[in-house]
Amino acid sequence: MASDANNNWHALSADRVLQKLDSTTRGLSTEEAARRYKAFGPNELEEGEKLSKLGILIEQVKNPLIAVLGLAAVISFMADKFIDAAVILAVILINTLLGFFKEYSAEEAILALRSQASAEARVLRDCPETGTCQEMRIKSQEVVVGDIILVEAGAKVPADSRIIEQANLEMDESMLTGESVPARKMAEALQEDLITAEMDNIIFAGTVVTQGRCKAVVFATGMDTEMGKIAHQIAGTEKAKTPLKRRTLDLSKKLMILALVASSLTLVVGFWRGFELIELFLFTLAMAVSAIPEGLPAAITVALAVGVSRMASRHAIIRKLDAVETLGSITAVCTDKTGTLTTNQMTVQKLFLAGRIVDVSGVGFQPKGDFELDGVPLKASEDKSLSMFLKIASLCNDASLKSHKEEEDRWEILGDPTEGALLVAAAKAGLDKSELEESHPRVDEIPFDPKNRYMSTFHRTGSAELLALLKGAPETILDMCSYVLDRGEVKELDQKRKEEFLKASSQMAAEALRVLALAYVTIKPEEVDEFKNKGPANLIFTGFSGMIDPPRPEAIRSVHLCKRAGIKVTMATGDHKITAQAIARDIGIYEEGSKVLTGSDLDDLSDEELDGLIQDTSVFARVSPKHKHRIVQSLQRKGHIVAMTGDGVNDAPALKAAEIGIAMGITGTDVTKETADMILTDDNFQSIVNAVEEGRVIFENIRKTVKYLISTNAGEILTILVALVFMAINVLIFTPVQILWVNLVTDGLLVVNLAMEPKEEDVMDQPPRNPKENIINMDIVKNVLFVAAFMAAGTLLVFTRELNGGDIHRAQTLGFTTLAMFQIFNALNCRSEDKSVFKIGLFSNKYLIGAIVASIALQLMATTLPFFQMALGTVALSLYDWAIIFAVSSTVFIADELRKLIKGKSLIRI
Repeated sequence: MASDANNNWHALSADRVLQKLDSTTRGLSTEEAARRYKAFGPNELEEGEKLSKLGILIEQVKNPLIAVLGLAAVISFMADKFIDAAVILAVILINTLLGFFKEYSAEEAILALRSQASAEARVLRDCPETGTCQEMRIKSQEVVVGDIILVEAGAKVPADSRIIEQANLEMDESMLTGESVPARKMAEALQEDLITAEMDNIIFAGTVVTQGRCKAVVFATGMDTEMGKIAHQIAGTEKAKTPLKRRTLDLSKKLMILALVASSLTLVVGFWRGFELIELFLFTLAMAVSAIPEGLPAAITVALAVGVSRMASRHAIIRKLDAVETLGSITAVCTDKTGTLTTNQMTVQKLFLAGRIVDVSGVGFQPKGDFELDGVPLKASEDKSLSMFLKIASLCNDASLKSHKEEEDRWEILGDPTEGALLVAAAKAGLDKSELEESHPRVDEIPFDPKNRYMSTFHRTGSAELLALLKGAPETILDMCSYVLDRGEVKELDQKRKEEFLKASSQMAAEALRVLALAYVTIKPEEVDEFKNKGPANLIFTGFSGMIDPPRPEAIRSVHLCKRAGIKVTMATGDHKITAQAIARDIGIYEEGSKVLTGSDLDDLSDEELDGLIQDTSVFARVSPKHKHRIVQSLQRKGHIVAMTGDGVNDAPALKAAEIGIAMGITGTDVTKETADMILTDDNFQSIVNAVEEGRVIFENIRKTVKYLISTNAGEILTILVALVFMAINVLIFTPVQILWVNLVTDGLLVVNLAMEPKEEDVMDQPPRNPKENIINMDIVKNVLFVAAFMAAGTLLVFTRELNGGDIHRAQTLGFTTLAMFQIFNALNCRSEDKSVFKIGLFSNKYLIGAIVASIALQLMATTLPFFQMALGTVALSLYDWAIIFAVSSTVFIADELRKLIKGKSLIRI
């Protein structure tokens, strides 16, 4: 037995499908299922280009800076300087392992998310020859071809399957077909030449049952499903390069050039001064290490990894470390509406009861809220019209409302969201569906049919008559009504009043409310067949319900924050134009003068015409996944760095085309999650904005670490070169090991913790960075020269002052320690470009403060403990010496604080 991809399963009868799959309606045995699992593999999508542990480790050592350090270590070994080489290798090892564990942890986080979201499937296995079958629950990955699966409202289909039996089955196939309206299903065979969306006897992997139930036989699993086929196609879309990769490459080239120039210059000057060749070569080697900011790779990795950790705590999983920074460059966010900007919980907000407008409070599925008529509370127990309306809403309903197993205040709807909203409205009035069903048991029903546009249920009432309850489209229900329940009394309904009611329905629809009409009639049991065959008539109209998927309150704040940050927010939804525009207006995306385009409008526009409209368009309605792809490309052609959200499998190409693809963790498919750079665990727009903010923080922290490393290293280089050229001495100002100590110990501790700097308050008040902007800008260049001059002047002053006393070792120790202390004070400077360290909080970065304390302690050990004195060539220093060192090295901090003060006053005047 094997599933043939060329079989037209929809065109075969259910019996023929079972025969070809070597299965029966009673399912497979456990032994047969295990055999098929072993033969065909698990029911899951291939992970594609996921790196192995070794691959992640190799990626860490590809950085050019690591390569140069490795070369320096080799040269040290060749020169028999084993201590120097060992120190360099230790730095390489620590940096590589740190990067590996951080990136591997990020990959493990996404795997953990997938594991938590792993669904179960209900199957029939080991059924007896006679008697009732007992269903089993297994992991979806264990489903095999030929399994008989059972699905009902709220279930996700585990594999492509042919329906055998069904009852009132409707499926949400939007993630596969792009069609927002639930698909009505059947069990009968169909004609052969049909597209996927027309295969009404097939349920597809990843789709969700919105109504009804069915029994089906699996004919395709894993990559053989429709979702799997689309997953194969995604490889054809080229992934955009992230800004961080461009900047890092540019920075690496510049730093290597700097290292070569500085080392060559040192060697030439030393040669010219007549220093011994071996000593000069070792000193030049240390100089090369000094010119290479060896702490930069570790700092960047830590900054990105810290971002991953922060984002995880703010409901986002980052799949690629680069994506954290890239979010900080985002200039446009293209987001879906349902569940991202809205609660994804349809809520009844308004009732129309024969001319009376009743407002309903409360949001979401939690059955808490009140009914008000003209601002006055209205109780269902005291109003017969409201009571009857809500009774129909609860009984003529296939959904169920359940409290969450672990969270008492969290409620869930199983079934159609629209029916769920009606159920919650009834529950707010204290009407419990299970209790109503006990007193009014359902005996028959007319399932909803798109052609008839209504649903009806029949209930016993304890009397000889049955209660027929209906809900459906306003105009359809009103046409069937001859009476109206008006303030508890049944009255005749004439055409004039029907028109007034329809006008009220249209007004509610114009407010972006989804409107349903509810009605009832009492009939005799023997009249049910006639009712079903000829259609309802002489109904009693009770009213309209107006419901909407309300905006998330936090989405309104987040959209405002995006605008403040210079980020364009665009809504792309499959919803109707009126609804989309109303929600966009409430949230703040749509403003007067901006455009709203539909999918059909996009079909009529060329790429050039779309590019001309894209900047002024804030809402795209009734769009399909292919439209989203065009929107992303148009925004990119206009120079935007784009973040795109998606949940359906057909959204994957658009997500991959965007610089940042964002998948929904709750409603998203596995294909979309695999493609995405980031996954929202709460499907909330606010989490996107949080990520953008975090991305900006990460880039600024990387820039701070670069500024620190280059300025301090430039200070070392300038100090050494000035001493070589202008000081008439026959000894070097530092020993090679002292230079390594400053770079690998003092520098290394400070730079990593500087990368963990908290966000500055105005981070979202700045416009998006130019994606072409490099990490090193002119402000950093000016600061490097400023700091280097102070470090060189101060260190040489302390060194020459002591050298005049004749003790070269004391002079070297004082100069070496002064240089180290300059770096510590400079770390405080680099915490902010334009704000005083006292304004942002001296102790707000507790990690850096801890590193400063540790650096000072290490420097004390370097000049106090005999082991370090011997290794580094240092001597003990007095309290007076330390006072001189602190007084001189703190000048760089004082000078930069004055610069920030003057700059701040200049900005205030501007």
